[in-house]
Amino acid sequence: MDEPSGPGAPRNTPPEGFAVPPSFRFEASVTVRNYLTNQQLWTARREAWLCGKREDTLVAAGNNNVDRLHRSHAIMAIFSAVAFLEAFVNAIWQDASEKAPGQHSSYTEGIPDAGMATMRELWNGKDGAERMMSVLSKFQLALVCAGHDRMEDNAEPFQSVDILVDLRNTLVHFKPHTQGDPEEVGRRLRKLVAGLESKITPERQNRQNVSGWYPNKVLGAGCAAWACDSAIAFARDWHARMGLNHDFEERYLLPSEPFQVDD
Repeated sequence: MDEPSGPGAPRNTPPEGFAVPPSFRFEASVTVRNYLTNQQLWTARREAWLCGKREDTLVAAGNNNVDRLHRSHAIMAIFSAVAFLEAFVNAIWQDASEKAPGQHSSYTEGIPDAGMATMRELWNGKDGAERMMSVLSKFQLALVCAGHDRMEDNAEPFQSVDILVDLRNTLVHFKPHTQGDPEEVGRRLRKLVAGLESKITPERQNRQNVSGWYPNKVLGAGCAAWACDSAIAFARDWHARMGLNHDFEERYLLPSEPFQVDD
């Protein structure tokens, strides 16, 4: 039989002795752990690509003036390439420091438990290894913690990245020098310039006809591409030396190539 309905219909009441449960609310929280490593590398590669496109335009037009857009792309490629290395190694150290004994994240799989314990103690210790170590020291010490040999600092790929980090630091803490004064350049930049001269060979120099080798001939598309290539080669080699299980190419080299998207 149908129940009466409508404004005048009697209201249904629960039978005697039946308790109506109070209303309840279900809540769920989702945590997301962010890793910017591959974003930093993608940014570096995109800036290098944009630098190359801009340099092509300048050379085709016979423009031999220092171009702010061209230079900004070169500088950002250098900054982001080193930022990739920082994020890359920090992610390994941070995950190792937060995992309980015997546990791993997908980033640390392959590191022996003893190595994880040592990294955890150093990273979380009162001496503050996180704050005290340079970026390249983090790579070297992690190898030692995991029971591997350090990378040779006078051979590739370490050598190029050492120069790259020095270039990044010099640009971040830039101090002006007099163009055409070898003595002053020698005083302030001898080590950096000597290192760059061995890497930024003529085919990698800014193709514009600009004067002043550093920074004008250095900061171009060739240097931007070298920064990306050097960072990738170094990170890939270190990843293999550490015996990490995750796929380097899949994790860090995003499938979408860095290119300009027109709105």
